[in-house]
Amino acid sequence: MSKFTKMLAGAISAVALMAGAAAAQDTVGVSWRYFQDERWKIDEAAMKTVFDKAGVSYVGIDAQGDPQKQAADIESLIARGVKVLIIVAQDAKAIIPAIDEAKRSNIAVIAYDAPIDTGDVLYASFDNVAVGRVMGEALLKAVPKGNWVAMDGDPAQTIQQVFKSGQMQAIQAAVDKGDIKIVAQQNVEQWKPDVAEALMEQVLTANDNKVDAVLAMNDSIANGVAAALSSQDLLGKVGISGQDGDKNVLNRIAKGEQTMTVWKDANALGDVAAKAAVEIIQGAKIDAVTGVKAVKTESGASQPSIILDPVAITRDNLDLVVKSGWISKDVLCNSVTKNPPKACE
Repeated sequence: MSKFTKMLAGAISAVALMAGAAAAQDTVGVSWRYFQDERWKIDEAAMKTVFDKAGVSYVGIDAQGDPQKQAADIESLIARGVKVLIIVAQDAKAIIPAIDEAKRSNIAVIAYDAPIDTGDVLYASFDNVAVGRVMGEALLKAVPKGNWVAMDGDPAQTIQQVFKSGQMQAIQAAVDKGDIKIVAQQNVEQWKPDVAEALMEQVLTANDNKVDAVLAMNDSIANGVAAALSSQDLLGKVGISGQDGDKNVLNRIAKGEQTMTVWKDANALGDVAAKAAVEIIQGAKIDAVTGVKAVKTESGASQPSIILDPVAITRDNLDLVVKSGWISKDVLCNSVTKNPPKACE
């Protein structure tokens, strides 16, 4: 190889390395805790739309509900040289060492939907106390008295405690008064519907099917609860809550088989988080990103946060999710054959 050829090859290699470094600097890595939940695909699509417009690359990894895998995933994204990490935490405490490593590598971290209790991470979510509160309020309005079951989320995730505090704000007075009796409380590991179904079957057996309402903490859990109720010919006779606005759940509400879901517009959340990541890549500090305000974490730390408002969806306001484009009328009203809600008329 001639001297000129060697110099040319070296120059090409250097350009390739610089191009790779530049690409890495403009990459956002997203660690999803369990990507099989329907709503995360909506969040991801919203993020990708923003990143595509900004010329930012996206890399997403599914932790599959495994905290150890999520920690390893985050380390992999760090090694890849991402500029910003967006993390939907499965177990926030378990990934703190990986987050600390990201900070040492000057990688900004956005805690997405699920909190991470540290002041130097940007938190993007909905008002999760309000999520629990509107859940409890809507179910209480529909079923003001009777035997209730609390089907809570994964006990390893602090977010479920936040939802719980909001729920109890709504129903504690009715519990104290004796109008509501909590006949069972279960935590559903990884929020999985099959786990929720098995637990609900046990609850129904233990209570001789005498259950009037199930305070299900999200739509995945509600799906398992609905399956268990259906097997006992109780679907549509027992109140069910949920959150996330999953399309099959909205259809179930239209058919009168579920009471409500909390709609957290994943398009809106994915959009603001992705825009925050782009601002950070462009040089903004996490506490100076558009829409940020300081919020106290569970431990009392001041955390820069972007907080959106949730909406309770019942049969009375299903038109909201149709008008927003969240779901089509055909999908919402599929198999609605009797007593249609106004949105399906």
